[in-house]
Amino acid sequence: MERVKEVLQFIGLKIIGAGQFVWAHLKIGFKKLRKWFRRYIRKLIRHTKAKDYSLLIYTIIAIIVFILAIVLLGKLFSHKKKNKEVKTTTETTTEIITEDPAVEAHNQLVAQANAIYQNSSELLVLVNGSHPITEGYSFEHYTLNCGEDIDTRMHDDLVNMLEACNEAGNEYRIVSGYRDQAKQQQLFDEKIASLVAQEGLSQEDAEAKAAMTIQRPGYSEHETGLAIDISGLDNATLDESLASDPTVAWLDQNCHMYGFVVRYPDGKTDVTGEVFEPWHFRYVGVEAATFMHDNNLTLEEFYQLIGM
Repeated sequence: MERVKEVLQFIGLKIIGAGQFVWAHLKIGFKKLRKWFRRYIRKLIRHTKAKDYSLLIYTIIAIIVFILAIVLLGKLFSHKKKNKEVKTTTETTTEIITEDPAVEAHNQLVAQANAIYQNSSELLVLVNGSHPITEGYSFEHYTLNCGEDIDTRMHDDLVNMLEACNEAGNEYRIVSGYRDQAKQQQLFDEKIASLVAQEGLSQEDAEAKAAMTIQRPGYSEHETGLAIDISGLDNATLDESLASDPTVAWLDQNCHMYGFVVRYPDGKTDVTGEVFEPWHFRYVGVEAATFMHDNNLTLEEFYQLIGM
């Protein structure tokens, strides 16, 4: 215990000695500074009385520079402190935003959809009951062996899809490809006449019901050349029974790998405005079709996702 006291006393004496040494040198330094300041002031007064203002000007400039340096240093430290606070706030806010996995997943989905649209907007043209085909719309036609016309841009992927369908043991029939407005008008009028004759509907009611299965002229995807109706070889009746046809079932499951989507899928009538059409395939490109298939999206829902 005595040894500890001796050590503490020794340390205390050393600290006191060091303090006295520092204080003595500070006093000496302060005295020297005071003497220099007094000499400088006397020199400044002499120069001023002699009408030599150069030293006075240099002194004023030095004082201004010193003040500016102090102000700049103060702002620099203040800016660093503010940036640190902003960074902390931003990090905290980011943590709060990204805490919800659903919000983060949705934002990623939106970003991906926008990137896809930028890459292939021409193939993603929206045509439905409320979005008519753009006036003057045109494309390069390609006539298939069956006599149906399509947009040339979908030719290679269509051929590859149908060849793969055949290799899987299925046989297909291309029922319809491109239609001009005159052809669409003819089909629409025939459907109305059939409903009036067979179901006794009024002209107005027949038109409304006909539009559920055949779009009005100017509002049909077939007018874009990017839509095609395909059935099994022995079943060309276009109704919901085609969903169980092996050929159509294979196409429904695999078409996205070739850039096609089932445009009017089952359970999406409220979104598309059309009844389930398992035979109606729309070309949007492989990237978009895969994205829409993986996320169970119709073209309308894709447009909602990108805010259009």
